[in-house]
Amino acid sequence: MYKKIHLNQCGYLPYSEKKATFRTDSAPMFNVCKSDGTAVLSGTADVSVSNKASGETVFVVDFSSVTEPGRYYISSDTCGESDTFEICENRYGDLFDASVRFFYLQRCGCDLKPEYAGLYAHPACHTGIGSVKPFVMPKLPPFVQNGKDFTYTPAFENDTAYDNTTLEVSGGWHDAGDYGRYISPAAMTVAQLLLAYEYNPKLCNSYHLDRSGSVSENGALPDYLAEVKYELDWMLKLQRPDGAVYHKATCGSFCGFILPQEEKEEIFLSPVSLTATADFAAVTAMAVRFYAPYDSAYAKKLGDAARLAYESSQKMNPASSFINPAGINTGWYSDRNNEDERYWAAAELYRAFGDASYHEDFQALASRGILHGYGWTDMGSYGNLAYLATEYPTESVLKDKIKASMLSLADAKKAVCLAEGYGCSLQVDEYVWGSNLAVSNNGIILYDAYRMTGDSSYLHAAEAQLSYLLGRNPMDVCYVTGFGTNPVKHPHHRPSGFLGKAAPGMLSGGPCRWRSDPLAKSLLPEDIAPAKAFVDMTGSFSTNEIAIYWNSAFVLLLALCCRE
Repeated sequence: MYKKIHLNQCGYLPYSEKKATFRTDSAPMFNVCKSDGTAVLSGTADVSVSNKASGETVFVVDFSSVTEPGRYYISSDTCGESDTFEICENRYGDLFDASVRFFYLQRCGCDLKPEYAGLYAHPACHTGIGSVKPFVMPKLPPFVQNGKDFTYTPAFENDTAYDNTTLEVSGGWHDAGDYGRYISPAAMTVAQLLLAYEYNPKLCNSYHLDRSGSVSENGALPDYLAEVKYELDWMLKLQRPDGAVYHKATCGSFCGFILPQEEKEEIFLSPVSLTATADFAAVTAMAVRFYAPYDSAYAKKLGDAARLAYESSQKMNPASSFINPAGINTGWYSDRNNEDERYWAAAELYRAFGDASYHEDFQALASRGILHGYGWTDMGSYGNLAYLATEYPTESVLKDKIKASMLSLADAKKAVCLAEGYGCSLQVDEYVWGSNLAVSNNGIILYDAYRMTGDSSYLHAAEAQLSYLLGRNPMDVCYVTGFGTNPVKHPHHRPSGFLGKAAPGMLSGGPCRWRSDPLAKSLLPEDIAPAKAFVDMTGSFSTNEIAIYWNSAFVLLLALCCRE
């Protein structure tokens, strides 16, 4: 927080909204200047905000009228100078490239080539066989009980037919700062990356693994879709012959800060779950339309897998949940409410195939209430998009109800943005683990409303979320590694920690008022302002970890804000 003028450190598109936040108690005079010192806009920052999330008074300046491409800075009589920033048409091209290339760096089970991965190249990792062990009930930790009675219900009773079997499960992407691989966050990640391609194919097709664009290992398939396919190929491996899908493939515990090829412990397949199976059904059905133009056989494989998974999910106990079996201590990704996963699956399969049964299932679930969410715990928004976009017959009243609900949600998010000194869409109590994911997903929700209405106020609110992530925040940090004038430098990411340099293009989790790791507890006071509960140190996994599904949300938001 060495600056008192906070703005988007990565710059702006010419016609995007541009705002800066001044940390000061009195209204400052300001000048927006070209890099040669010529002032192009002057005034007084007279919009004052008592910002609860950051515990300070700030002033806001709107300089959206400055549209001419060039390099600029803002000066103030009391706040000094801002970082220099650029306005230009393709301002986020390199940022987008790095944010997508991150997924290549997260690849598991193959050699990462030096010409593509640079410092982060490594030989194939986690190539061992995964094993299915008989389920043993663990001693539940306190956070699972959460002060309430908890009864574990498996997806299937007496599900022992596949015990002691093995499966080849190499591939996919390492989930986060660790090397586990999990179906539900994988499904969310793939869905968001595919939506980015659907809404901004021009930008996505500009991505080339070989930066010159002259070499492609994927034939006619765009490199962007080829990267997503790498994750889908792994997901397909985790489906059992009966259609059910294993929840995750991990070692027994998290490893230390070593390179991925050095983790050689046994790989375990955790029990199948309803959430994993429904998420799998939804995202493989969704993927059909993206891959059909390039490989009809692969598209059919995806479609068949989706139908089989959906059939299996219908046979599972709807009251079931997931817990780590005894001996497995990696990420839970447990979600006791699986209604939104089933909601998304029904809508997505109906969009893909048009079967009346899928429509009836979606209508039945929607009759209980319209669901929302772009995160791995709340998947409703994907279902809404699928139902609104299907070419098959729909119920007009239900579509109107979905649209109205989506707009109502966006209006609530926009109201928070307009009242917040940094334009952030989070309420004070929403700065939790992975808060930057919520910022990105809120931006997507706001853009949904812009796409439906054409009302530019929603677009500006979505752009404000991007600016928050890129520097206009109380920490004055660009939360994407390798970008901006003050980027995150020490993320909780094993390869980056081991090699001593942050891989570029990774979105940090961001402020977490819970202070859920020992480092955050020791360095941050208990009463710290929620938006400042951030530690740029490798050990702070609750504020500074990275994850594939945080990056996918950022990629989608960036693709939306860059639409022409």
